[in-house]
Amino acid sequence: MKYEIEVWSKPGVTDAAGDSVKKGIQDLNVKGVDSVKAGQVYIISGKITRKDVEKICSGLLSNNVVQTYKIKQVK
Repeated sequence: MKYEIEVWSKPGVTDAAGDSVKKGIQDLNVKGVDSVKAGQVYIISGKITRKDVEKICSGLLSNNVVQTYKIKQVK
């Protein structure tokens, strides 16, 4: 099985990387960008179950206080 996991900051949590990219876009004088969010994507493959992936996400890849994650099974 192959899984794609997206990890994002929860709304209201400071996103320093996203803020930095937005500032850089403004410094480049590019107009029209309202917001930028930064996150991580992990691809995990092997003989594992979705339950295993949930355990990895909650115990290693994200902090449930400030982050959320989404798991998608991919081909």
